[in-house]
Amino acid sequence: MHWRWTISLATSWLLLPGSAWSQPAPPALRSAVPLLCTENRMAARTRVRGTGVIADSGGTLLTAAHVIQEARSNCTLSVMVPDQEWSQFRQLHAFLVQDCRLHLALDLAVCRVRPAGSSRDWGYIRAASIQLRPALPGEAVRITAFTGFGLLPLVRSGHIKARQNYQRGDGCYCDFATDIAAEEGMSGSPVISAQGEVLGILTLAGSGKFRGLSFGASFEEAAGFLKAQGVTTAPDFPRASIPLPAKAH
Repeated sequence: MHWRWTISLATSWLLLPGSAWSQPAPPALRSAVPLLCTENRMAARTRVRGTGVIADSGGTLLTAAHVIQEARSNCTLSVMVPDQEWSQFRQLHAFLVQDCRLHLALDLAVCRVRPAGSSRDWGYIRAASIQLRPALPGEAVRITAFTGFGLLPLVRSGHIKARQNYQRGDGCYCDFATDIAAEEGMSGSPVISAQGEVLGILTLAGSGKFRGLSFGASFEEAAGFLKAQGVTTAPDFPRASIPLPAKAH
């Protein structure tokens, strides 16, 4: 199988209409990366399978467990890491995804990545700040995601709608909802606070009466699993520093 490990692209990022954030729009999170599936057959093709977030400089990747499960039998998984911020990058560098551990109830996966080409590519890894505090109802958040549009990130902004457990038909559950509409490729997208902390990932798009919402797993809920997998987390914010939504009058 032939791989082209370094890809040069135009520099831009995409913010879709309906943003809840005022201008200027927030930048795409550099540590958010597209998760690619290269089919294991003669006429192999590569497509965006989902989104992940780099959690530490050693190449720990957090994403949705179902993305890993669905791709294991027929895909070689990789992520593409930019050489600079997503708004300025010139090249993408491929890292292979391996050694995944799954938390099926939360639909969360912890994997390791390694350079597909030169070991010098480790220098392009930038880790997110992983936070274990809860996402508060009404709190402003944004996501960085990669969808079928290609290898350029999109940014969507919105708010946490509720904090409760949502039972899913597949046996998993989500512990928060947002008013950010999700679509294919956004599974595993990091949910980012106004302070730039990653609080969790999106795992499910709402449908029917929940259309226009998305659901996810918080890292607070998965704290024990993340600790067991050696994931480094940021110190807790003092609660006074977290901007709360204004009360309705």
